[in-house]
Amino acid sequence: MFRQVLFTQWKWARTELFLYVIAGFLVPTIIIRVGFSFVDSYSTSSVLSVGQYAGVFFGGLAMLAAVGLAWRPYIIDAALKHVGPLSLPVPWAMFVRLRFVAGAVLMLIPTIAVWIGSIAATAAAPIPPTLHAYPTGLAIRFYLSALTAYAAAFLLQYVAGRNATRVAVAILLVVALMETGSALLGFHSPMVGAWNVLTTWPGPFSTFSGIWMLIDV
Repeated sequence: MFRQVLFTQWKWARTELFLYVIAGFLVPTIIIRVGFSFVDSYSTSSVLSVGQYAGVFFGGLAMLAAVGLAWRPYIIDAALKHVGPLSLPVPWAMFVRLRFVAGAVLMLIPTIAVWIGSIAATAAAPIPPTLHAYPTGLAIRFYLSALTAYAAAFLLQYVAGRNATRVAVAILLVVALMETGSALLGFHSPMVGAWNVLTTWPGPFSTFSGIWMLIDV
């Protein structure tokens, strides 16, 4: 049963996964090559700055891949009125668990691309001897961050059901209104405090906090 669920989700998401793989593999090299073209010398500070930009990209890619893999299967099932999943000879809870694990497995594909792309990018980069590349550590952090975002998007989708999109839009509107109101009234942003709580250990999104460094001391 799991193999069939995994194959189905792969079939639905393979185009997006291909784009994630291309981005994860090529963008580190592009960022590093373009970044080094704007520096006069390969100093420690300039190399760290370029490595930081690559890390910022990976955080965004992890979020994008996670939301895409979590929502795509449910949207397709909803369009077909969930006839396929409900006709399977397994309880709904078991099917949801299989679908979650299948998405987590598929998340390994862009993670491997990030790892290989980071190795290739840093191998060709003029890194000073006082600095080191951390492609494996960055790939592990990418997967953990993507898995965290995937779990959050998956939870919203399967708890809110057909209202998940409305709930997500409503949350974004509330955040925008709170930010606008606090700015007009001269108050501190409430979302900054909330973000710090969520992204500071032991917050659920702590893997996204800090600076993602492909090259560091």
